[in-house]
Amino acid sequence: MKNVDIEAEKKLLKRIHKAMLVDHTSNVDEVMKYIADEAVLIPPKGHPITGANAIRDGVKAMIKTKVLSMSGGVTRLEVAESGDLAYDFGHFKIVNQGPQGPITEEGYFVTLYKKIGGDWKFMGQIWNNIP
Repeated sequence: MKNVDIEAEKKLLKRIHKAMLVDHTSNVDEVMKYIADEAVLIPPKGHPITGANAIRDGVKAMIKTKVLSMSGGVTRLEVAESGDLAYDFGHFKIVNQGPQGPITEEGYFVTLYKKIGGDWKFMGQIWNNIP
């Protein structure tokens, strides 16, 4: 078993998580380089979005919405001793520009990562919205 620097892996995953935060200034290709081909998104009250191509379409739709503010972030991040699997939990609050004014979304998320070919890849995320 190889010796894994868990803290270094956590720092890298935090950078990746931040790079994947999507807003109206995001570069779709830059975001997609972190997404595994078989990744899955499970949105609130929605069906799973499966595969990188479907997720790309979702990212393209998301960047059309102007984000006024974004806060929150990862509150817990765990990396397996093997150094090839990880997950994070966190909280988010996003204020988007809606047709009739600001719309606030707030909730919690769980994200899964897997090291593929030596690179961390986003494998999936589920999140909720709280009232």
